[in-house]
Amino acid sequence: SAAMGASCCKTLPHGEAWAVYQINGEVNVVEGPTQVCSCACLGRDFHQLELAIANESEYLLMHYRDGRSELKKGPCAEIIHPVDHKSVTVQQAVQIGDQELIVVYRAAEPAEGQPVGKAKRELIRGPGLYIPQSVSEWIHEFVWTGPVSGADNINEPARKKVNALKFQKLRTIPGKMYYDVENVRTKDNALITVKLLMFYQLTNVEKMLDNTNDPMGDFVNAVSADIIEWCAPQKFDEFLEATDKLNTLGPYAQLKTSAMKVGYEVSRIVFRGYTAPQALQRMHDNAIEKRTSLMLGKETEEEEQNMADFKLKKEAERAMQQQQLEMDKLNHELEMRNKKAQAERDLKQKEQGLEIERLQQVQRLDKKGELAAYLIAKDCQLPPTVNVATMLAARARGPRATCRLFQGSASEGQRALSRPKLA
Repeated sequence: SAAMGASCCKTLPHGEAWAVYQINGEVNVVEGPTQVCSCACLGRDFHQLELAIANESEYLLMHYRDGRSELKKGPCAEIIHPVDHKSVTVQQAVQIGDQELIVVYRAAEPAEGQPVGKAKRELIRGPGLYIPQSVSEWIHEFVWTGPVSGADNINEPARKKVNALKFQKLRTIPGKMYYDVENVRTKDNALITVKLLMFYQLTNVEKMLDNTNDPMGDFVNAVSADIIEWCAPQKFDEFLEATDKLNTLGPYAQLKTSAMKVGYEVSRIVFRGYTAPQALQRMHDNAIEKRTSLMLGKETEEEEQNMADFKLKKEAERAMQQQQLEMDKLNHELEMRNKKAQAERDLKQKEQGLEIERLQQVQRLDKKGELAAYLIAKDCQLPPTVNVATMLAARARGPRATCRLFQGSASEGQRALSRPKLA
């Protein structure tokens, strides 16, 4: 009947695959949707098979039991066959970012006379997804010198460890590396650690691959040699005075040569400071403190001396200004006196000119007059003339008569002198 037939059949839904094991050992793969007879008398065994699915950024790597291998790019799906397949795995495509590349080795086409199995090197640059073209391809793995584990803090000692960096994608953008050159001795046997920051850029990948397998290790060795060579002939104080040179590329000749040889360019180096043992640092700090104190005292004394010089200068300028004011005042007084004297002389000369003109007019009117006698009578006052006899007579009359006598005699003498003599 139909019901009995349905109970002896196994329904396989759409999208599923089953392995049907026969009693004789054969295995058949059946994909749904279908029905397969599952009667116990047939001795069949059913096992659902897995489906391997790869999306756009994945691919399937299939290994067969006969030794073959096959790659299948996504998006795709593959039923894992229980007999044919040894394994089917989903592999992630390598994502290559901008300014990144990977180094791939592929089987080269054999030329005449060349052995089979030669490989060639190719550079796959991003951005993009890399899916191998064949199973025989492999990606170069870089193993470089890098920071020790846990050295993420830039304030911690920047030490490097061989084979610490393992990666496949190589960056061509400018990079930087912190490194501390330890156990550096100066000329006076001071032990210090020089802290550096190096900026570099990969410019020639082929040159790097041909000449080195660890460019960062080459950088570390070269910069250590440069720092030791630069510090060896200098004393500790000289090192402190010349640390500004460590910010230039001048002291790093071996580093520049090594970088150029392996296809790199060192663009800049930053001196991040130094560290010294506590005893040496304490001595240096004490010396700095004392030197700073002396310098501050010197600057204070210089300021006081400059202030004293400034005051003295201003006092001298003030004294000169005072002297100049007094001199200007004296010159003004002398000038005023000279002007006054000159005005008096001019007035007197004018009066004399008028007098001379008047006398000339008098002489023209009186040509026989004695002008000299007139001038003497006018400008000169002669002593009074005293008559002795009259004086004795007046004394007999009293002192008042004597005074009147003198006054009268003086007036008569003046009138006599002023009276012109006629020819």
